[in-house]
Amino acid sequence: MPPLQRALDLRPDLAERFAAYYGQLWSDRLVDPVLLELCRLRIAQLLGDAEQQMLRYRPALEAGLTEDKIRALAQYPSSPMYSDHERTCLGYAEQYLMDVHSITDADADRVKEQMTEPEFVAFTVALGLLEGVGRFRLMLGLSDERLEHPLVIDPPAPGAPVP
Repeated sequence: MPPLQRALDLRPDLAERFAAYYGQLWSDRLVDPVLLELCRLRIAQLLGDAEQQMLRYRPALEAGLTEDKIRALAQYPSSPMYSDHERTCLGYAEQYLMDVHSITDADADRVKEQMTEPEFVAFTVALGLLEGVGRFRLMLGLSDERLEHPLVIDPPAPGAPVP
């Protein structure tokens, strides 16, 4: 059982609701799985979560995400592997992580240029969840496993354990 799930199991009522919510993030598909995975990985990089940096969610890989693109993630602002929209979204994700209160309407509008309103809301909610889970894992010391190679995993089904 993943360490985060063991921690959540201390409160089964919350664990069940959390798992359903986290699983829905991947199953609803309001956010492009490649973009979601890039943001998840960038948040893990910025938080220093080595374990999460080595996980790969299968839907993102099936949608075309490559290890070359992942390796270039730290250089996304200047890497030709990233589209303008991906750069904008990754910058928004960084800003959300570092100082959510500094996000302006103009920052949000740049992200929304290629998203519908429901997609933008889902994207922003996803960032909050990814940040919260990342910080929670680190705070509880749940990110101590060192993987030598990327591990491809399926996203949790709503209600399933969260890696």
